[in-house]
Amino acid sequence: MVLAAKVLAVVALLSFALWANLRAGELDMVRESVAALGYPGLLGASALSGFNLLVPIPVVAFYPLLMESGFQPVPTLATIAFGMTMGDLLGFLIGDASRSLAADRLGALQKRVDRWHARHPVLPLAVMFLYAAFAPIPNELLVIPLAFMGYPLVAVMTAVFFGNIVFNSLAAYGVTRLLPGLG
Repeated sequence: MVLAAKVLAVVALLSFALWANLRAGELDMVRESVAALGYPGLLGASALSGFNLLVPIPVVAFYPLLMESGFQPVPTLATIAFGMTMGDLLGFLIGDASRSLAADRLGALQKRVDRWHARHPVLPLAVMFLYAAFAPIPNELLVIPLAFMGYPLVAVMTAVFFGNIVFNSLAAYGVTRLLPGLG
């Protein structure tokens, strides 16, 4: 029952995004409301959608509506990427806290993780970038383990941020080409 409600909520949100994007030129009230929230509102919405476990629909799905509301492409994509990275930061903090809580129980596993980290300091960060850039599923699936493994916050969030820029740029291009009359 709970799963059905979640699926229904996601379908409803996707349907609203599609409807809002298709009707953006005709909906003065919606465009004005979006414009009134401005980039700070966009940043907040992006941070919520960045923690994909809560809101699984990226804000970039509303890209045509944002453009119709007067937002500019480059600052919009940068704001969305930064906000999503802020949401992913919550996942990193969860992984880091888990590591701290489990430190006394890790033992041999911690030694293996430290060896892996020493042998492959950059590989997981490159994988994180590619994952954030091209995988349409929550970044937390990698962010949390990387934090748990002790990878530095700045390195992980840098990979996530640049991956989010690529992902959102591709998604914005795709959504404007997918919906007729919006490209």
